[in-house]
Order: sequence, then C-alpha cells, then structure tokens
Amino acid sequence: FLKIQKHFFKDLMNNLKKVADHRHQSYITYGPEVLLFTMMLKNMTGLKSMRNMSERFNKEECIKNVGKVLGLDSLEELPHYDTINDFLSGLDVNELEKIRTYMIKELLKKRSLESYRIEGKYWGVIIDGTGLHTFHEKHCKHCLRRAYTNKETGETNVLYMHHVLEAKLVVGDMVFSIA
Repeated sequence: FLKIQKHFFKDLMNNLKKVADHRHQSYITYGPEVLLFTMMLKNMTGLKSMRNMSERFNKEECIKNVGKVLGLDSLEELPHYDTINDFLSGLDVNELEKIRTYMIKELLKKRSLESYRIEGKYWGVIIDGTGLHTFHEKHCKHCLRRAYTNKETGETNVLYMHHVLEAKLVVGDMVFSIA
C-alpha cells in the first residue's frame, strides 16, 4: 500500500489531515486522518461491517502499521466504529469530494489511465441518476414525492426520496465518480 500511495498519491495523508473536523476539539483523541484512513483500510481489505473492523484492526501489529503510515508515534489503539460513525455523520460531503478530486487528478497527471481513452483522445464519462434515500414521511423541503397504489389492498402509499445525478469516468471495468 505504501508503495502505491507514495507513487500515486504523495499528499494523500496531508489531504486527510486537512479535512475540517466538526467535533468539539477538547474531546478529540483521533484526528481526521486516523478516522478516514481506518475507513479506507476497512474498504481496501474487504471488511463488510464496522464492528468487524474494530475487532480485526485493534491488534498491536495493525496499530503500529497504521501509525507508521500516518507518521504518528503515539498511536495506542485505533478508533472504535462509534467514533468513526460520529465523525462521518457530521462530515461535510465537500471534504470527501476534495480528496476524491485530488486522487483522480493525480491519476490523470501521471497518465495512469491513458490506455482507457476512446480513440486515444476522449474520456468515457457516463451520467448516472440514482436514488440515495427513501422515507415514509417528508424528511425535508428537497424531498421528491412518489405516490403509488398497492394492487392487493387498493391503499395509496407515499414515499419521499432523495435522488442524485452523478458523473463517472469509465476506465475499463471500473468507474470513478468524478462529480
């Protein structure tokens, strides 16, 4: 991981450290870089649950390795999943978008994705509209509303939804969200 990170994303850890932290500063044990890197590591290792992440990662060898990657000498344990969830729940989405943009720009600057250009000059970009959330009651003023009738009971139900339109860069069998 370190070889890949240092080659492609030299400033990744600095970018993680710069993420605005909404939590009260006097209660903070872990900086944003520890919380975000722990989540990245969870996803990279294919762990499905936050609980499993907390159990598997809080071992001496893993803690030392994460501390080394982040340049922290005093890391005694990794954050519990509740701490990470608390941090993520108040995190401004724009903070994560900045990191995503940085990473994609680095891959493009290093010409890592050149072989995926169409006719050697164009990038394949797809636009994908999808639903993010559904609610049984109106959640906010931005909710979309869908009414439908249950054919068995004849009852009309209403769902409130949030949708998003997303642009994705197509590179072979992978797609990267770009906006």
